Parts: sequence; C-alpha cells; structure tokens
Amino acid sequence: MIVKSLFLSSHVEKIDKLIKFYHFFPHHYGPFSNVCYSDISRLQKEGYILEKEKKFELTEKGKEALKGIDPKATLKINRVVKKFNSDKEIMEYVYRKFPDYTIKSKLLPCQDVNMRDPGLFTVGYEGRDVDLFLNILIKNDIDVLIDVRKNPFSMKFDFTKNSLKNYLEHSEIRYLHIPELGIEGEKRKDLLTLKDYEKLFEDYQKTTIKDNPELLDKITELSRSHRVALMCFEADVNMCHRGVIARNITQKENVEVLNI
Repeated sequence: MIVKSLFLSSHVEKIDKLIKFYHFFPHHYGPFSNVCYSDISRLQKEGYILEKEKKFELTEKGKEALKGIDPKATLKINRVVKKFNSDKEIMEYVYRKFPDYTIKSKLLPCQDVNMRDPGLFTVGYEGRDVDLFLNILIKNDIDVLIDVRKNPFSMKFDFTKNSLKNYLEHSEIRYLHIPELGIEGEKRKDLLTLKDYEKLFEDYQKTTIKDNPELLDKITELSRSHRVALMCFEADVNMCHRGVIARNITQKENVEVLNI
C-alpha cells in the first residue's frame, strides 16, 4: 500500500506543494505511479530500504538520508501513515474518496462506461513525467495515441518508443508510430525565433504534408471511431509540427482539434 499512502500524501496532505512529488493515474488497483515503483526498485538496489514480509523498512543508510528531508513533508507523511490501521482501511478510503482513480480497477464490478464522442486531439510530453502524461490521456478517454516523431527517442527514457508503448498498452491505449510525418532532427537545430519556426513549418507543409495525404486520411479515419491524440515533444502545439498536421485535418474535415 505504499503507493496508496503516497497518493494520499499528495491528494490529501498536498505534499507536492512542499517538495517535488509523484503523479498518479487510474490503474488496475486504483491510483498508480510508474515513477514511484522505479524509485522503490532503485532505493532497494542502493541499500536505502529493504523488504520484509511484503513491507518496506528503512536501513541505517535510509534513516540517515531522511534527515535531509523538509520536516513539514515528514509530518504530512506521518499523518497519513498514522490515520490508518491496515492496508484495507487505506484501500477503502482511497476508493471511497477518489472514485476518478478507480475507473480502471479490477477490484470493482464491471460498470457500463459512457464513452465520449470520437475525435482528434494533440498532446506534448514536455514538462510531464509518464504518470502525469498517462493521467491526462485517461481523463480525456484517449484510446489511440499516434506518435509523429521522426525518431521516437527521448532524453526521458519513459518516452522512448518501446517504453512508452508498454506503458500505454498497460493502460489499454493503442500506440501507433507514423515516422513519415516527423521532422528530421537536423532541421530542428538553431530554431531561435518565431520566424525560424514559421520557415520550418512552411517547408514541412510544402513537402511532408503535400507528399503524404494518405497518412492524414488515415488519422482522420481513425478519429471517426476513436479518441485519437497526436503526440510529439513540445508543450506548445504552435511550436510543434503536430499542430500543422492538426490544422490540415481541421481545414479539410471542418472538425475541432483540441490540445490537451
């Protein structure tokens, strides 16, 4: 229940206002964080915590490291821990107070879900970790994510193609990569001004968009029966070629495309 306790530290105690903290998204057993699980594994390997009888304990090294944490943050975590007497109590509280995070739970009976209308969206992962990114997709009922990067690699490992595809599939979101609609990294060098971007996207319109009408038609067709999100890096859709793709589809089909 460590993830649920951390979730409550964030959503009840607002610990994220004090320190950089985890994001969570709805998963099979309630709110979940991939980043948290990765950190737990690393803390074990580095000797800060150890697992005994399915519970984690601090080692001496871990206790020493804790001395550097903001006392206010420690107080908030302790309040959550002391509030509940068992894992069952934590689970029941989370499920009762935060139903939005239980929509994918395997512990609840299957419910009829009112799917929202199909449509097209764009999304960037700049400034977001993978958990926040997944939460945004799930809250918007995205069921197909189209990666329009030329090369699906990232300094953020979780957003490299294979890692991202795995995370998405575990959240029942289909991953589709269309590299033909991407822009070569070489062309993105030395983009400093708005005019630089305008020139890049003008060239993109005259070449990539003009040469691949069938790919835009494919995206359009998918968006008629699914909630589809076009993904690239930039947070600002106006500074990303996914915005050019979206505008072309909007002009041809007279549909609204939302950036999330």
